[in-house]
Amino acid sequence: MCAHIRRKTLFVVGCVTISLLFILLNIIDYTRYSIWTQRQLISCNNTDSSGWITSSSLYNEMRTYIRLTRNTRHEQKKTLKLDYIQLITRNTWKEYPFSSKKCWNTSNQELSTGIEYCLLKNIYYNSGNDQYYFYQNISDIQITTNTKEFYVSYGKFQINVVNDVREIQQLMISAVLTRPIVVSGPIDPNYAHALLETLGPRFWTISELQSHGWFVDPTKIQIYYTSHMFANHKRNWELYTRQTDGTYRDTRNWTATIQSMFSDYPLLTYKSFDGKTVMFKYLLMTGNQDSRTPAWDYYYTISRSFRSHPFHTRQYRRAYLAYSEWLLKNLDLPSKFQMTSIQEQLQQKRTSESFPICDPICKPDWNNLSQRQTEQEFTGEWIVVVNRAGTGRREITNADELVDALLKTFPDHTNPYLRVWPKQLNFADDLYQTARMARSIRLLIGVHGAGLANTIFMRPGAILYEINPMGCRKLSFNFHRWATIFNLQHALWSPSQKDVFISDDTCNNRNAATTLVTSEIVKEVVNLIENEKEYRNGYLKRALTLFNDSLLNDYPHPQLGLEEIF
Repeated sequence: MCAHIRRKTLFVVGCVTISLLFILLNIIDYTRYSIWTQRQLISCNNTDSSGWITSSSLYNEMRTYIRLTRNTRHEQKKTLKLDYIQLITRNTWKEYPFSSKKCWNTSNQELSTGIEYCLLKNIYYNSGNDQYYFYQNISDIQITTNTKEFYVSYGKFQINVVNDVREIQQLMISAVLTRPIVVSGPIDPNYAHALLETLGPRFWTISELQSHGWFVDPTKIQIYYTSHMFANHKRNWELYTRQTDGTYRDTRNWTATIQSMFSDYPLLTYKSFDGKTVMFKYLLMTGNQDSRTPAWDYYYTISRSFRSHPFHTRQYRRAYLAYSEWLLKNLDLPSKFQMTSIQEQLQQKRTSESFPICDPICKPDWNNLSQRQTEQEFTGEWIVVVNRAGTGRREITNADELVDALLKTFPDHTNPYLRVWPKQLNFADDLYQTARMARSIRLLIGVHGAGLANTIFMRPGAILYEINPMGCRKLSFNFHRWATIFNLQHALWSPSQKDVFISDDTCNNRNAATTLVTSEIVKEVVNLIENEKEYRNGYLKRALTLFNDSLLNDYPHPQLGLEEIF
């Protein structure tokens, strides 16, 4: 009997002992986690407790910039007025004014010769034979040949020179387009090339023509696409739908959005006129410049037909900075220099943001991540993995694995300062949502491709972490260049294969899918985030300096003489 009691007592004591040991071990483990996390919190805090921006002078400079740009912001008309066409009925119009031309030297500081802007007045166009006519006053001969070639963004623009009014009368003028027409090439089907290489040059060309420099007034200009870019590039027709009035609409949502930023008036192409003859009262030629070498270097200088208008390097960066700010304003989104409300609170309290970073020994609180839902409100800032899931082309095959690892590394998923986007992302066709999301990204991870063009919306000092397929490290030259233009930090990862020698100069398949070494990526992301604040002031300061440098003001002369048409 006693032996039985002793055994029972020993059993109970043993159970209690084991329970106490289990509790003690958990307390030790939790303490170790808490101490480690606290150490990481301290490492993510700046000990000078000076706010989100460590320099008070820079903070004041940012506030001044926001105030000034708000005062100069252009408000678009909300209603469309089709007053750009003066219709001629029964051919009763008998004026037939002479044509004229006036050109200005380029604003490009790196181009010693050449003309960038030409204003042609009273140019007649017969859409039946796709021919343009320059009606020349013989008492004031400007052109001595039968045809004249002007240069636009895509190449040559040919105009027939005539001196006999009877030739013009035979054209049977049916309408006069009274708004200034900018001759342009269609928006490139590729998002990156379109957003950065087609529309960027269009923005600063028109803004400089309008003497604004910072924005385009869409109520005073008309975009016109000539036959060349449709006849020689038939795929362009798939991107536009004809309206009942003969104008055209972009079939893609993002291009339709951005087209309205350039002109309140519907898009015209040479097919808008149905075999009739019109007169362009003001026809603006934007000039033929060197290829896009200031941005893309040598890869794209030969094969692509679209051309840009390069500036001196610093002026080029300033132009793109103005372009990105203009896009955000048109989308009713805050400036890249505008802090979030939370960042303003930090600044006013002169404290720094804090967020835990966890290594593999941590036990993250998964309760904070409610069902891994995608956040609808882009509050705070994000670490984002962008991926073309399921395409196999420039795809990260283990993107979900990387997202999971990042979620464990940054365990507080309700942190108001910095969080991991809880699933892989692919930007949508909705330009507003795309820009809204991109502006909230502090660190973007993605494979070299069109989606990385959205770095144009990211805040100066944010981080682009580019992924390239095996052997294609050298491919990063273009987005590294864009990161410099947009004042971003740039990091690069590309896999290596020990079994087969592949040179970094050999890029056999730049569209290949890529499998990441997640531990390498996460380790570098932690390092980048920990040091991001040390770089933040410098990048913001440099961007503001570009805006405020009086030596980089737009060339003042091209707009002289254009006042009457704007």
